[in-house]
Amino acid sequence: MERIEIVIPRSASYQANEMIADLRNVAETLFHPMRMVGYWDEPSRDHLCPQAQRRKPCPHNLPLGDPHRVEYLYTVEHDLDAALEVSFPHARVRVYLT
Repeated sequence: MERIEIVIPRSASYQANEMIADLRNVAETLFHPMRMVGYWDEPSRDHLCPQAQRRKPCPHNLPLGDPHRVEYLYTVEHDLDAALEVSFPHARVRVYLT
């Protein structure tokens, strides 16, 4: 998977947007015609979970030693066919595109 980092410097006067919907729009606009298939919000650990959508337990937030834990990166690569990770360090959010 390719990885791109979009760095927005901090400013005393302005704060960059940290909303998932807006970051999705930025990623999809920059890399059109690619579309978002997942995201990971590090502060809240919120993400687009295919297992939860199928009403199954989410394996991504389990403790590190748990044998049922699955890294989210593995899921987006293998289950959702993501080809590009767009990272926004200022928001600590990653958007995955296919």
